Amino acid sequence: MSGGIIAYNGGKAFGAEDFGLQYFVQGDFANAFQMSYAMEEGLRQLYLAMEKLVDTKEAKVLLGRLAVFEEGHKAKLKTMFLGNPADNETAATVLEGGFDQQQMLKYFEQQTGSLQDILQLGMMLETQALDLYSRLSRQTDNKDSRELFEYMAKEETSHLRFLSREFDKLV
Repeated sequence: MSGGIIAYNGGKAFGAEDFGLQYFVQGDFANAFQMSYAMEEGLRQLYLAMEKLVDTKEAKVLLGRLAVFEEGHKAKLKTMFLGNPADNETAATVLEGGFDQQQMLKYFEQQTGSLQDILQLGMMLETQALDLYSRLSRQTDNKDSRELFEYMAKEETSHLRFLSREFDKLV
């Protein structure tokens, strides 16, 4: 990632473009906030569940940090779009029923072999989210939804930068 196109050495992404996305974007949502909040919570749950699977301290720290990023997204979403989160019960109940954590883990367990695997999974998921939010921001006619999606796209970009720097340290 460092050096941009000039440093490109021919590596190619593999796997389906929408690999795993069904675990984070599913169901009917009343609004853009609820969909975004559910997506961030699903990813947070995945990172925390994966943290329990890995053996090395480095991997546990990385996954814990990624989960904290998603918690930060949720808090920012609540503040930006609901005002004071403590005054609004909707934010706390968006995910009633939650995600099937065991199904998610089984689906993603092969990505927990090394720090490099975890970073690549994180980059894939954050890139999918960036792509989704970017497309949604261009497609919606609702000003508030567009603002939400543009904000979330910027957040995903900052996560990608972090993951890229961490990946560069490994390779």
